[in-house]
Amino acid sequence: MDSSHPEKIRGLHEGARRLGRPVPRPMAGPRAAPPGRPEALDPTPRAISVAGLEFGSELPEFCSENPGKSGQEYCVNRGRTYEMLARLGFKTFRIPFRWERVQPLLGGPLDPDAIQHLRLQASLAAKVGGRALFDLHNYGRYVQSVGGAPVEYALDKEVEGRIPLSSDDLAELWARLSFALCGLPENAGYGLMNEPHDLGEGVWVNASNKAVQAIRSGGDTTPIYVSGDSWASAARWVWVNPSEPWIEDRENAIVYEAHCYFDEDASGQYRQTFDEELERDPFLVKRPLARLKPFLKWLRDNEARGFLGEVGVPVADEDWTGLLAPFLEALDQAGVQAAWWAAGEAWGDYPMALQPGNHGLGQSLAEKELFRAFAGGRG
Repeated sequence: MDSSHPEKIRGLHEGARRLGRPVPRPMAGPRAAPPGRPEALDPTPRAISVAGLEFGSELPEFCSENPGKSGQEYCVNRGRTYEMLARLGFKTFRIPFRWERVQPLLGGPLDPDAIQHLRLQASLAAKVGGRALFDLHNYGRYVQSVGGAPVEYALDKEVEGRIPLSSDDLAELWARLSFALCGLPENAGYGLMNEPHDLGEGVWVNASNKAVQAIRSGGDTTPIYVSGDSWASAARWVWVNPSEPWIEDRENAIVYEAHCYFDEDASGQYRQTFDEELERDPFLVKRPLARLKPFLKWLRDNEARGFLGEVGVPVADEDWTGLLAPFLEALDQAGVQAAWWAAGEAWGDYPMALQPGNHGLGQSLAEKELFRAFAGGRG
């Protein structure tokens, strides 16, 4: 999410309501050589996140020792979702998942069931001619049980004289995930970490480089998507990240990922109506491009690949969806793919859910315009 206030965060797990659970509340280093303008990586129609495997992580009891159960705390999406999304024009599916579920013990083996869930989502994407982008949805954190209570640790943050969660832990995880997933022909890429935030100075630069090297050390040439710091904010990109690309990659297959929402605090919660926001900000219609431009300028100045990993508005509101056309045109002109947040079978009435069957999808003028502008566009 793109939020100026870390305490104001998007309700990523509204779907927990449908699963019978309380609605949770989400919670300078080595310099890379300029890559030169690379060839585009597999141009595809725009992408969409298919949420579910990451649900339930903000429930009070969630931790690596108590990760929840499929169909209760989190959702494994089925083939019908991919079939319907493919008919609407989507071919790249971003699959969020939680670290605690795939690796219940830091440094330990991967959980076979969790890996099977990831492989299943990739297989379902492949059946409709699509590909899967695996997104580690942990914000630079990991939740463990300490004394019987969940405790969240941040990357490379010292706690009582030790570092419970290190950048080496992240690198080790990705070495294992790479081994488990790199052979899938439908593997479109690895999202190293969704929306890292509030880490120490230089922590994310160091951690992301280590993770990339761990993936490459096994011979995996899969594209790697690297989020920016500070919630991957497109608007703050140039202020919170190095002035130049920071990943060293011998494969030259790094894609830098930003997120962008249009509401007042950029959290994606859209607490106010469009009219209420417009009354407070007469320049609301210019806000989306203003937030996007810092990221696009950084990409252009550095001849780097980019990806807008999350964008979304209330899908049934024609005033909000009406802001998308110039925003998406700017992305197209820059050659930057975008992914909608989000589809998924457990969202219920979540206003940004682009899940076929929700909101009478495709019936309202706003929804029809949204599909013309987004799903039918190029990335």
